[in-house]
Amino acid sequence: MYRLRCLGCGAEYPDDGLLVRCPREHAPALLRTVYETAGFEPDPSFAGMMRYRRWLPLRTPAVDRCPRTAVFQSEALCAALGAPNLWLAFNGYWPERGAHMPTGTFKDLESAAVLARFPGNERVLVTASAGNTAAALASAASASGTRAVIVIPQNALPKLRFSRPLAACVRIVVVPGDASYDDAIAFAKSLAQHDPAYAFEGGATNVARRDGIGTTMLAVVEKLHRTPDYFVQAIGSGAGAIAAHEAALRLREAGVAAGAVPSLLLVQNAPSAPVYESWKRRSPALIGYDDREDALRARVRSLAAPVLSTQLPPYAVTGGLYDALCESGGDVCVADNRAAREAGEFFARLEGVTLEPASAVALAGLRAAIAAGELERESCIVLHVTGAGKVPNTVYVPGSVELAA
Repeated sequence: MYRLRCLGCGAEYPDDGLLVRCPREHAPALLRTVYETAGFEPDPSFAGMMRYRRWLPLRTPAVDRCPRTAVFQSEALCAALGAPNLWLAFNGYWPERGAHMPTGTFKDLESAAVLARFPGNERVLVTASAGNTAAALASAASASGTRAVIVIPQNALPKLRFSRPLAACVRIVVVPGDASYDDAIAFAKSLAQHDPAYAFEGGATNVARRDGIGTTMLAVVEKLHRTPDYFVQAIGSGAGAIAAHEAALRLREAGVAAGAVPSLLLVQNAPSAPVYESWKRRSPALIGYDDREDALRARVRSLAAPVLSTQLPPYAVTGGLYDALCESGGDVCVADNRAAREAGEFFARLEGVTLEPASAVALAGLRAAIAAGELERESCIVLHVTGAGKVPNTVYVPGSVELAA
C-alpha cells in the first residue's frame, strides 16, 4: 500500500492511478510515493523489477515480460578507464549478462510500472515519446490489451521496430514536419485536456515512471550491498536521474544505505544542454537557449541522441533536477556527438555490444570526468546504461499511423 505526497505542500493523497500533480494551488512540485513497507525487502518469488514490487505503485499485477536490470563489472572497461570499482547498471538486451529489456532500453521499466498503475477504466492512456518510450509502451500496452495513444515527432517514426505486430488497442500518432519531442509532448497534453476520454500519462511527473526506473538503483544495492559513490547517467527529461535519487533517499530512510546518497553525474548531449547551462550558473530556474525557433530546431536535430532533446525538463520544480543535484552533491557535464561516437565504438571494441546513443553519451561523459580527475578512480561508480544490445527479430514496423491534426 502507498500514498502520494506533494513535495511542495506536504499534502497526501490516495492514488487513483491518474494523479500526476497536486491539486492545490502552489509552485510546481512533484508528487512522491510513500510506501507502508519501510524496509528494503526484495521478493525472491519474482524475477526482474517485480522483486521490488513492495516499492512500486502497482494497482494490477505486472509480471508478463518482466524487465530485468543486470548489474555487473566489465573487466576490460574497468582496466581501460583505470576505475577498478566501476559497475554497469545495464538496462538493455544482453541475455548472456542477464539483461532482459524487451525493447532494449530502460523505458521497459517505465512502461511496465506505468501500465500496472493505470486504472484500466474507460480512459485511454496518452503519452509522448522521442522514440524509446514509444517502442516500450506500445509493446507493453499491446501485450496487456491497454488502450493507448502514443504521440511521436515524425523523425522518430523510422526508428520504431517491434518484435510482433501491435494490437488494435494501440495507436501511433505522428506530429508531422520538423516536429520536436517537445512538440509531441504539447500535442499529447492538448489531446488529454480537450477530450475527457484521454488521460495524459504525465512523463516525469508520473510516480510510476520514476519508481519503475528507480528499481535500477534497487538492483544495484541488492548486488553491491551498498549505494555507489557516483551514479552516472545521460539525461533529457532527467526522469531517470530523479528516480535514482529518490530510490537512494528511500534506501537511506530504510536504514539500508546510511550516510550520503550517491552523487549524480548527469551528462547532456551538446549542443543542446539546457540543464548543463543552468546548473553551471547554479541557477535554480531553467535557462533556455535564446535561439530563434529555426536555430533551436536545428540544434536539436543535430544531436546524436535525439531522445535527450527536450528543452523543458523538470529542472526547477520542487523535487526536480536542481534539488536532486543539490541534495546529492552532483554535477552536470556535456558530451558532443564526436565524443559519444568514440565512446560507443570504444565500448563495442571492449565488449562486442552496441550502445544506444544516449548510453554512449553517458560513457563519453564518464570517460572525460575520470580523465579530468573529477571522479576518484578508486570510488564506487555506477554507469547507468539506459539502452544497448540488439533485440532479436525486431522486424515489424507500425501497421498504421495517424497524423496529428
